[in-house]
Amino acid sequence: MEVALQMGTLVKVGYNFEDCLKIARDLGLRCIELWIDKNHFWPEYMNKTQISEILSKLDSFRIKAVSTCPIPFTSKDWQTFIFEFNLASQSDSERTRAVEWYKLNMNLASELGASTVVVVPGKIDEPNFMKSNYSYKQYWSSLIKSLKECAKHAEDVGVTLGVENTVVSNFINLPGEMRQVVDEVNSDNVKAYLDIANANVYLSPIVYIEELKDKLCECIHATDNDGTYPYHLPIGMGTIDYEKVLQKLKSIGWDGYILPEIFYDKELMMNLKDTKEKLLKIIEGIT
Repeated sequence: MEVALQMGTLVKVGYNFEDCLKIARDLGLRCIELWIDKNHFWPEYMNKTQISEILSKLDSFRIKAVSTCPIPFTSKDWQTFIFEFNLASQSDSERTRAVEWYKLNMNLASELGASTVVVVPGKIDEPNFMKSNYSYKQYWSSLIKSLKECAKHAEDVGVTLGVENTVVSNFINLPGEMRQVVDEVNSDNVKAYLDIANANVYLSPIVYIEELKDKLCECIHATDNDGTYPYHLPIGMGTIDYEKVLQKLKSIGWDGYILPEIFYDKELMMNLKDTKEKLLKIIEGIT
């Protein structure tokens, strides 16, 4: 297992790409997950020259991009998320638009040498199905159709799509749902991207690992909370037992990248360094 930098941790508080690379280097981290939004590497704005410049910067800091995290929504606060690209949309034109956007992100990831693309499984607009115009089954069917279309492109460009338990989607949050999605799409290039903090507000993260063991992609988001709300806190500020989590991952043979995705601004650099050191200590103790 290897600890890597999740770029969103830093860009959310104003750091730029080069800052992130410097911080990764100073922390002794060799790998990074690139955060993709309209201010950072938006695929519709990228050209060959810009991609070459990104690769050059990565190379100059001797850091590898292992994954990308495209953000298909905007958010003015921590509670409200407006999806621009919804893979589960009940409008076929909107659903197709989301598929095409993810294809652009797959192309970008491939050109940058990143093997995994985080996928947000769309959104159910009204989770109370007594009020909704559409059923859970209809949203599910749209998502599966979208992911099958995306999977063909992922196979062509050589990347893996990691479908994440995001909370903000209003579905695909339980381990059985995540596994069923991956099984139904039935592609070696579509796997489950586990966010441990998000999992912890539903069930023990251990349950997720047991259910998804052979379906997990090579990246996992790792932060902390006490199970009452999907906070993404530095490890040690919540109640998640990361020694048990990492031991469980080892027991199933998982050996990928652990990415602290911290959305907690106070003393961020100190907490990021402390989280990295805690994770490394646990990893060293179980290997």
